[in-house]
Amino acid sequence: MAVASTFIHNNLELMNRNTATSVNPTNKLVNMHITAHGSDWLWAAFSVFLLLTIIHLLLFLYGLLKRPGLKNSLLVLPLFTNAVFSVGYFTYASNLGYAWQAVEFHHAGTGLRQIFYAKFIAWFVGWPAVLALYEIVTSTVLDRIEENPNIFKKFFLIFQTWLVKFIFVEIYVLGLLIGSIIFSTYKFGYFTFAVFFQLLLMVWVGRDLHKSFRSPSHSNIANFFLIFYYLVWILYPVAWGLSEGGNVIQPDSEAVFYGILDLITFGLMPTILIFFAMKGCDEEFFSKLWQYHVKAESEAIQENEKIVAETPSTEAGVVDAEVENEAHV
Repeated sequence: MAVASTFIHNNLELMNRNTATSVNPTNKLVNMHITAHGSDWLWAAFSVFLLLTIIHLLLFLYGLLKRPGLKNSLLVLPLFTNAVFSVGYFTYASNLGYAWQAVEFHHAGTGLRQIFYAKFIAWFVGWPAVLALYEIVTSTVLDRIEENPNIFKKFFLIFQTWLVKFIFVEIYVLGLLIGSIIFSTYKFGYFTFAVFFQLLLMVWVGRDLHKSFRSPSHSNIANFFLIFYYLVWILYPVAWGLSEGGNVIQPDSEAVFYGILDLITFGLMPTILIFFAMKGCDEEFFSKLWQYHVKAESEAIQENEKIVAETPSTEAGVVDAEVENEAHV
């Protein structure tokens, strides 16, 4: 009990020492901005991201020393996303990385509202890594590789699918960012673009998820986590509509809303899914893949040689024809 009370006391003391909003005060023209309470929550979210970054870094370094291989390389994805959001939320909690815009609607207040572009930058950088992890967990392109070992075609299909998702998600983020710094109702035009490409992306991921459920080599538990994430994903446009779009909630409430969504999306989900990705990962995959490819090429060469051997030679046919003509003469 004494240890627990000491820990709580120390944490409360740290929160009371949070001077981010006073050291980095918001521009005096801005009416609606985060307060020390909002900054406290953002520092808590930053601490979670930083803790996950350290854990993934230690696991990666341990694997690099003890068992370097394909499984260890997968740890780069959650390490990257958590590192990016550690920087993003450090900026957010420090009351930095923001602009301001006059509000069109006056539900939560009037005047100028603080818009944190730092979180949009973190989304823009972090989303592709998350989608790459989803691709690893759900893609069935490399299933039954021994039946069709055309590795170049298969990896091209994987890259093509990820590239399409990458384009969709970046347009989605840009739509929300641009819409947040526009005063007029035209902001909802960009919001519509963002939601449209988000829906396309969800359909694309859902298609892979459907195939993954039908594949015996994929984890249904990981797939169910992705279904849960669909509910989280839908809440991002809701959060934008209540904050930057409709000015319904205060920036502190906005910080809590986005913070929970980001912790799930970029912190917890990559950490959970990487476990299933590593569990189903075959360290000998690439060597087997190359063996299948070489075997397929050798079989193709043998087949071609067989066809050539069975085909009558053109030169031999010409010589035979000349001999017959001379005999007739």
